[in-house]
Amino acid sequence: MKNTTFSIKIFFCFCVVILFSVLVPCGYFLHSIKEESIDLTREEAFREVSFLQTYIQEEAAKGNVEGASGLPETLKHFYSGSKHRVTLIHSDGSVLYDSFAENVSELENHRYHEEVALAFNQGEGASVRHSASLNTLFVYAARRVDIPGTPINIIRVAAPLSLVEAHAADRSRALLAGAVAALIFAVGFAAFMSMRFRRSLQLMISSVENLATPGSRSGRISLRTLPGDEFAPLAAAVNSMAQRMEVQVNHILTQKAQLDAVLNSIAEGVLVVDHEGCIRSVNATLVRLFPRAAHAEGVQPVEVIPSPELQKGIEALKCSVPEKPVQFEMDNMSGRKLQVLICPIVGESKLLMAVAVFHDITEMSALMDMRRDFVANVSHELRTPLTAIMGYAESLKRYVSEPRALHFLEVIDRNSQYMATMVKDLLQLSSIENGSIPMDIKPISASMAIHGGMDLCRTSAEARKLEFCEELPQGDFSINADAEYLTRVIRNLLENACRYAPEGSRIILSAEPDKESGMAVFRVADSGPGIPPELRVRVFERFYRVEKHRGGQVSTGLGLAICKHIVERHGGCIGVEDGPGCIMRFTVPLA
Repeated sequence: MKNTTFSIKIFFCFCVVILFSVLVPCGYFLHSIKEESIDLTREEAFREVSFLQTYIQEEAAKGNVEGASGLPETLKHFYSGSKHRVTLIHSDGSVLYDSFAENVSELENHRYHEEVALAFNQGEGASVRHSASLNTLFVYAARRVDIPGTPINIIRVAAPLSLVEAHAADRSRALLAGAVAALIFAVGFAAFMSMRFRRSLQLMISSVENLATPGSRSGRISLRTLPGDEFAPLAAAVNSMAQRMEVQVNHILTQKAQLDAVLNSIAEGVLVVDHEGCIRSVNATLVRLFPRAAHAEGVQPVEVIPSPELQKGIEALKCSVPEKPVQFEMDNMSGRKLQVLICPIVGESKLLMAVAVFHDITEMSALMDMRRDFVANVSHELRTPLTAIMGYAESLKRYVSEPRALHFLEVIDRNSQYMATMVKDLLQLSSIENGSIPMDIKPISASMAIHGGMDLCRTSAEARKLEFCEELPQGDFSINADAEYLTRVIRNLLENACRYAPEGSRIILSAEPDKESGMAVFRVADSGPGIPPELRVRVFERFYRVEKHRGGQVSTGLGLAICKHIVERHGGCIGVEDGPGCIMRFTVPLA
């Protein structure tokens, strides 16, 4: 009955209780009827014994008793066909007369029969037992008598139990008929009450099911539908809950409408997926970018947005939540260039949902390409006149002896050298950005890259009496990198450290593997003035300089931008760490 309805369970309980309530009294009354019938039969047998005793005494007084049995012939003739058995017993237990036996000499001695023994000892005795001679049950009643002129000492009358059973059966049939009628009526009434209770519960269930219907009064439970006053507190609680839920649902619907309005008004496409990676909602901008996403709730993003990187990024969130949003670029079917940012939403250390934002960067990408081409072209065109200026300035120094003229030539030469360095860095940065120069990434040792960078900056360090210190806490290890470009990153960072570190101080280069992330972590630390926290993000922008905060020499502002692009081409990241002085940190993959 695990899946049986509550009303059926109540009905069955009612039936069991009713059946128990009817059968137990019926069994008791049937037993009482039988016992009562036996008692009545026993009383009737004793009355028969009294009658026989009185009649025999009267006949004996008249002298009408003849024979050894001591029973008048009239009684013998009367009991010869009767169902009652009359037995006269001598004081020694022998049978003088038995109405059911033709030859009393064949009968056993009755001295120790239960009712006879009781009669000898107590004057009267009765029993209900089986007669071995007649093979049937009898109710026996015996009494000790003293009748002058006769040898009779015990008069016993036996009534067959069939008479008792017939009487009890008649009364039992009447009782059982009444019990069956009562049982049928009770079961019918129980079924009626169960159905009524079930209808009341169904009304309550339908009322509760309609609780979430905004503005509907069907969620209220009427007291008239309740099966009893005991459910009134439940109805009051449900009605109160319905009122609160109606307010909450209306509030949620209002918030949802506001959120939809906000999402549909922004210029970026928004895709929301649940913890299983299925689409929950999209905004109008995303539908314009990907028309198939209009009715895509419940499906995987790859079914409407043909981007393996998007699906891979969302699937990766199920396994582990990254520290920063997943970012990549893709093209849609109409050729628009999009930048995708996948942000996980985490609750109780598990993924609840994720939001993917699609930025249309087509125009910006075109402008960036134009800027890179312009910078590359201008830088390339500036190299020839700058070379000529530097050459002529150097030549003029040989023929000019006037101090003021020499000063002017020094200024021209210094600034042309600065511009030549800037042009060189710009060309290098443009080549790295557009990927025109392929990188030969292969396993190399971390110590080799560190030593290569230190060798290139040894002269600058010795000029300011700086000391390079190499630290490999876990020993040397292999990384996947382009040796030339990685050395260039270390050289640029060391040059910055040499530029801003106090004279005579130490510059520490360290590297250690991080096996959990699969990356190698490099650090270049100096004891200079450091970089303010609010400027640490901008130092990797091109032409951005923080000399006014740190002091020291003037740089082109392109070195850290070059480092950033080289590290990102390797699949790592670069940044500034907290600590004394300045600590530059970057990562590259382990081999």
